Amino acid sequence: MERFVPRFQGHPWVDGMRVLHAYIPLRPGVDDELLALVHTCRPAMAGYPIDPLFPADPADPGVLHLTVEMVADATATDIGPAERTALADALREALSGVSPFETQVGPPIGNIAGVVLDVWPDEAVLNLQEGVRTAIRKTRGDTALQHSGGRPHMQLGYSYGAASSDLLNSVLRGLTPRRAPLRVGSVHLLDVCFAIAPDTGGWRMTWEPVAEIPLGY
Repeated sequence: MERFVPRFQGHPWVDGMRVLHAYIPLRPGVDDELLALVHTCRPAMAGYPIDPLFPADPADPGVLHLTVEMVADATATDIGPAERTALADALREALSGVSPFETQVGPPIGNIAGVVLDVWPDEAVLNLQEGVRTAIRKTRGDTALQHSGGRPHMQLGYSYGAASSDLLNSVLRGLTPRRAPLRVGSVHLLDVCFAIAPDTGGWRMTWEPVAEIPLGY
């Protein structure tokens, strides 16, 4: 694995950079099975240069999330209240015909960026993603869609140094449960900040809510 480096086309990354994202955060009381799976992975991650996106408290999801899309034509600092409202309204319109759904997440895999849980089946997530992209394209144009995150996945932690993931994957493979449900009822539009963590020297994210868009309304 190598150090996680956030990417934002057209802008150089700087400490404290903010970007609007559409995320599906984990919810205590709803995604408890998935949180239990996540916390079985934490001891395996401890011996590696991986900064977890969640604290040790089993009930606290931290900033665990499934990324849907990123608004990539401008930083969040440059997107004002009126533009944010227009985007949220477009998301409500685009997602009004998307019903809440459940999918499966797992198993845990160590990779170049840290540890991930893949999503499968992913048809409903991809359909949701296309609705979000329609709303972004409508309000901000094609240049706002520059993100290619590969197959849908949930990141458990980002790497801040180099290490072999062979032993890590061997440990992760022995963990149970292997998969857990993710119940999706809304999409969150968030102002996400990436800053350099003083204790690791790697990137660490925080966010502020902009709007929650329920599905099927």
